[in-house]
Amino acid sequence: SILASACTMPPFLLTLATYICIITAILKIPSSIGRQKAFSTCSSHLIVITVFYGTLIAVYILLKTKALRELNKVLSVFSAILTPMLNLLIYSLRIRKFK
Repeated sequence: SILASACTMPPFLLTLATYICIITAILKIPSSIGRQKAFSTCSSHLIVITVFYGTLIAVYILLKTKALRELNKVLSVFSAILTPMLNLLIYSLRIRKFK
């Protein structure tokens, strides 16, 4: 758990700090249309990052108990297979031709 935390938390905290800076910069945009476009651009990436780090934290950092073993199996599959598929789907929805 310590090794998993040491490998997972620094990139997570860096990503979190980066998004805090991005959100504060977006909130400084004077026009509401500009803010909406900026949040729209960042939202798809933020969803993918949240799903990715959420499953990593749940699988590798949470304590391993008997009750969580089955959930860990599901989350492992979700992290390994569904996250890349979700990534493609979310980013393809941003393309106008795909819509």
